[in-house]
Amino acid sequence: MGVLMMGELKKLVEEGKIKYVGLSEASTLTIRRANAVYPITAVQLELSLWTRDVEEDTVVTCRELGIGIVGYSPLGQGYFSSGPKIFDNLTYEDFRKREADDYLLCLVGNF
Repeated sequence: MGVLMMGELKKLVEEGKIKYVGLSEASTLTIRRANAVYPITAVQLELSLWTRDVEEDTVVTCRELGIGIVGYSPLGQGYFSSGPKIFDNLTYEDFRKREADDYLLCLVGNF
């Protein structure tokens, strides 16, 4: 999201056309740059056992800046609610299949 876009969103808030500004799946750099133009209310991101990497950077940045976090897909996009049987219908193009295969290879490699 560019500075110009945030400037336009800021105008919409000032005109009373929108109440809050939020971002989805934004990098820490984007969050910081956007928040410098106008305070970000919340950032939406995948927060599940598949995507723990956001805890190291995005979550820390949001806490530092006082920005709320809206997590989605806490059950790993179906895997943790359906279990291993979900893989029966997935092709290798589906990232859940690739991620699981890569994870299992890492586990096997550590034994």
